[in-house]
Amino acid sequence: MAELEVRDLTPLFGAEIIGFEPKLPLDDATLQKLRTLFNEKGMLVFRNLETDKDFQTYLSYALIEKEPPAVDPTVNPKRESVVSNKVENAIAPVGRLLFHSDMMWSKDILELLSLYGLEVEQPATPTMFVSATHAWKTLPADLRARVEGRFAEHVHDLSYERSGGDADVLTAKFQDDDSVKLPIAYRHPRTGETLLYICQQMTSGIADLPKAESDELLEALFDHLYNSQPVFEHHWRKGDLVVWDNLALQHARPNVVAVGPARTLRKTFAPMPESFKTRTPQFAQAGA
Repeated sequence: MAELEVRDLTPLFGAEIIGFEPKLPLDDATLQKLRTLFNEKGMLVFRNLETDKDFQTYLSYALIEKEPPAVDPTVNPKRESVVSNKVENAIAPVGRLLFHSDMMWSKDILELLSLYGLEVEQPATPTMFVSATHAWKTLPADLRARVEGRFAEHVHDLSYERSGGDADVLTAKFQDDDSVKLPIAYRHPRTGETLLYICQQMTSGIADLPKAESDELLEALFDHLYNSQPVFEHHWRKGDLVVWDNLALQHARPNVVAVGPARTLRKTFAPMPESFKTRTPQFAQAGA
């Protein structure tokens, strides 16, 4: 096993891994160390890697101890999923994203996301992160009492009511109006940690509360979630690989514009949501 240097990114979550060599497969000792770090830190950052989609997918599944889906050699491989302001039909091409966890509106459990810097010109728009785990641990007693036993409703299209009038906020709309109702105090299926499981982008309300009361309580929870802890910003460079726990951490980004510096990041999911195999979202800015 190569000797890995581990550098904490924040006191709450995240670790940069130095001295890592991407290989298929990784040796058991290296893989076990990375799994332990991922469960403890929730995010691993690797700089200056040369790697392909196969390794990125392998690592994503290996960190959560799942097997990657089998590849059918008789089927043409699906094109890479990229977040880009330059590639046609890319995911989330332009605009600002509010804080969220991907697929929060779905019954599919999406445990892990990763992004790899394919083409990154400077200055590159960062990706921002906060911890839903820390937010629950530090939730004031009065708010904890108000959400005890309550469920939040999550959808994929709010028409971004919480955009604050910002026309640059990006919307993502699927053909079907999927939604899900989950405990606000949500137990992480792998780590067992309790999360404050609500978000700006996808939480439409608190079940069984009048709208005014629901909105007021959500705003108090959002204020705690996003303002009581430092926001970590990852500033992208080409060759960066960032892997994070999609349930424990939420992510967002400032505005990305089509005429700005190239920002093309390859994205993988683990496990791949069933709904993504048959459909993709339509993106639009709120002011469009």
